[in-house]
Amino acid sequence: MPTLYLALTLFTLLCLLALLLRPGRGRALTVWLMAALLPLLTAVTVALSGGPR
Repeated sequence: MPTLYLALTLFTLLCLLALLLRPGRGRALTVWLMAALLPLLTAVTVALSGGPR
């Protein structure tokens, strides 16, 4: 399960980078939502993989 969330996090990061590198291609709300989703996905990945306790 943690690998699924890690893959989803990396995919979101790559999509966000692609939108940021090509100005005008992404709408502000899409970029904002992806940027807000990254810390959440990272926290879930760490929590499921048994990170620092």
